[in-house]
Amino acid sequence: MDRLHISLAIVFCGFIVKHTLFELNPYAELIARADLRMIFDLHTHSTASDGALSPEALLARANANGVSRLALTDHDTVAGVKVLQAALADPLFVDELSSPIELVPGVEISAEIDGRSYHILGLWLDTDNETLNTFLDGQRLAREDRAEAIGKKLAKQGITGAFEGAKALAGDAVLSRPHFARYLLEQGHCTKEQQAYKRWLGAGKSCDVPSKWPSGDEAIATIHAAGGLAVLAHPDKYGLTRTRMRTLLEAFKAAGGDGLELISGRQDDAITDYLLRLSHKYDLACSTGSDFHNPEQVWADVGCNSALPSTAVPIWSLAASTS
Repeated sequence: MDRLHISLAIVFCGFIVKHTLFELNPYAELIARADLRMIFDLHTHSTASDGALSPEALLARANANGVSRLALTDHDTVAGVKVLQAALADPLFVDELSSPIELVPGVEISAEIDGRSYHILGLWLDTDNETLNTFLDGQRLAREDRAEAIGKKLAKQGITGAFEGAKALAGDAVLSRPHFARYLLEQGHCTKEQQAYKRWLGAGKSCDVPSKWPSGDEAIATIHAAGGLAVLAHPDKYGLTRTRMRTLLEAFKAAGGDGLELISGRQDDAITDYLLRLSHKYDLACSTGSDFHNPEQVWADVGCNSALPSTAVPIWSLAASTS
């Protein structure tokens, strides 16, 4: 065989290998490349749960940071999303924005898979869906019960009024451990919020109350019932071994999961490469988000997350195909 025919054979084989590896979506590379100049942040939090900014202030910050597609994914509530939906329907509010921005209605749900707690993002949700709202009402009650139990344990440690104080700080937001941490800081029991977790609130500490969350199957089914896509949030942050990571992704996919959060905040390329390979192995689309909570956390500022690699299948390509 002459050199010309050898070269043609190599090119042909490369074409076949490429399209076999990415048969999940043969147009994934084109879709991703078309979005390279746009900033998508599909994981953020507001004061509706444990974020520092109001929904409106969060959207304004995202707009200032050049974000063109923003998902508000507060913990177990879509209250903040509804605030932004109303704001974006107001021409006066929209006129204040420096550039167009698309709101993706979302939520971050706490759920159990194989006996361990994980977070599942629901994206492109119908926030008026009855199944979704009934489910989230149950989550809110579970958080209230847990918070009361935490308050009682803190009282036994000599810290009284913690439940009432945390609830006052939460206001209408979903009550969670960060509100207790903030209360303990304000009352002078610690000098940093992180110390509250190390001394009382963290897993296995004296005031830790194990969560009783619904199964991953139920959470994913609820997201699908609301017309959304289910994405495993920040899989690298659970501290799993490679074996346990594979087990988790197998279970998540079997339960109907649609994607994984490939990029979370400012992330090492090695982590991205590792998760990208797993996304192909388990036929999961990919998302990207900052997991924004507070402007002081520059490593998780809104819009700081990288764009998806060109070989990732974007989660929004699934949203487009189901709309």
